[in-house]
Amino acid sequence: MESAHEQLEGKLIIGIDLGTTKSGVAVWDEAQGKAVLVADENGDDIIPSVVAWDRDANDWLVGKPAKALLAERPWDVAFSVKRFIGRAFSDRAVSAERANVTYGLVGGAGSGELLSDVVVQFGRDAAGQQQLDVPAISAKVLGQLRRTAAAALGRPLEEVVHAVVTVPAYFNLLQRKATVRAGELAGLHVVDILNEPTAAALAHGDLLLKHGQRRVLVYDLGGGTFDISLLDVTSDPIGYLFDTVLIDGNTHLGGDDIDMAVSRHIAAEIERRYGHPVRSDDVLTRARIRLAAERAKILLTEADRTTIALERLELGSATPFDVSIELTREQLDACAASVLQRASSITERAIRTIAGLDWSQVDEIVLVGGQTRMPAVQRSVAELTGKTPIVSERPQTAVALGAATYGHILSRGREKFQQNALTNVIALALGIRTNEDTFRKIVDANAAVPHKSREFPVTTLRDDQTEIEVEVFQGPADATTVDQCIRLSSVRMEVPPAPARQFRYDVSFEVQSDGTVRVTVTDPRRRRSESLDIGERDIVVYKGESSAKPPT
Repeated sequence: MESAHEQLEGKLIIGIDLGTTKSGVAVWDEAQGKAVLVADENGDDIIPSVVAWDRDANDWLVGKPAKALLAERPWDVAFSVKRFIGRAFSDRAVSAERANVTYGLVGGAGSGELLSDVVVQFGRDAAGQQQLDVPAISAKVLGQLRRTAAAALGRPLEEVVHAVVTVPAYFNLLQRKATVRAGELAGLHVVDILNEPTAAALAHGDLLLKHGQRRVLVYDLGGGTFDISLLDVTSDPIGYLFDTVLIDGNTHLGGDDIDMAVSRHIAAEIERRYGHPVRSDDVLTRARIRLAAERAKILLTEADRTTIALERLELGSATPFDVSIELTREQLDACAASVLQRASSITERAIRTIAGLDWSQVDEIVLVGGQTRMPAVQRSVAELTGKTPIVSERPQTAVALGAATYGHILSRGREKFQQNALTNVIALALGIRTNEDTFRKIVDANAAVPHKSREFPVTTLRDDQTEIEVEVFQGPADATTVDQCIRLSSVRMEVPPAPARQFRYDVSFEVQSDGTVRVTVTDPRRRRSESLDIGERDIVVYKGESSAKPPT
């Protein structure tokens, strides 16, 4: 039987970076011998990850046309939805972010389907409202990129179906599954989910591989997420190996947070200079300020100062008035300081505490993600590591190029794939619920995959219990309780009635290279077991009471 990689031999596989704020698609160019970005009919090879409901045309807008609507009807425009993908509406991160967006968010239909539990509500009032869950909105961005690739390649849309899609390395299984679902809704077969820092390392392959063996830290600060990956990169005449040593990060930290900090600075200056506060319910003004903050941040990449001009603000005044505020690079850096400090703390913890290394043992630092164009980011990394980081001319494109490079590797079939290998780790710990709310880790974060865990014993809670249920959770390395984790699924097994805690049952985890997790519960006395496969395509989320505990 052919492996999944063998079945892809000879296929066209595009690479997609589905970003929080911007997205792009790349393909392998045989003539150039490298991956290249694909531009649309306007010459844009990166598009905003923005979707809008155009109620005048009764249609959806994607990319630049959608973002252009933000200054006019912000309640009809969804942006930065990647921060909500694969999350429950009740998630604390969702609650915190709701105050920072200008569109409505509501919970799902109550089906218990967490992958689509966050729903965007387009429209300011009940009349003519439209609703889409987050995977469906992401699908519209992916669909636009798919159409762009087909047009640029001169191929029918039905021939552009295979894709490698990237995700933050710190995404959990639910977030990965929701990304796969978005691809399916866009008519794509997502042949693999690739961690963004690993994709970026692949894009820099020529530079990293010329020394034979290097230890490389990929620092990926994008619009909405922050990831770092430490990789051992090795090359020889036959091929190369990217061996992931560890992954760390924060899926709620990025350029969006800097934009919001600059927006708060602008709003405070408006109140100080003009005497009118920006109300939290003034959605239109907030959207205009946010757009101005983003533009100023980009301009200050090259300039030392810029002027923010906002015309005809109302803000409760008798007559609209114009606002002109100068923003300097120093003020921008002050707004960004908290984000950069948090990123530095994660990086330092990963290298010194988790990996047990000092910076002299890291050979290269590679910066990727659009936010790393900011001089303060580059300076922060250099001060932390004592090294001058590698920054490409367009760091925001590296992930898409790496995804296309990986797609090309997969398209060459099994033999060629083995010559160019990637090995990975699982970013977040896996475990089960014990003692009501305790998270018992069975697979540690950053365990190399494939990985087979030790067996962990559990027993029954009640006399004459006829079934046990083992709940499976995933959480950060330092998680100790289940409320710090996400619940993936559960495994159930029928058991013979007996006094509580009389017999032992064993739980084990097996993590495959493709990210699939097999959870097995075994009854040693009866030599019977029940298993559940949890993967990017087949997560079953079940809500219920745990009925197993560790034996006393």
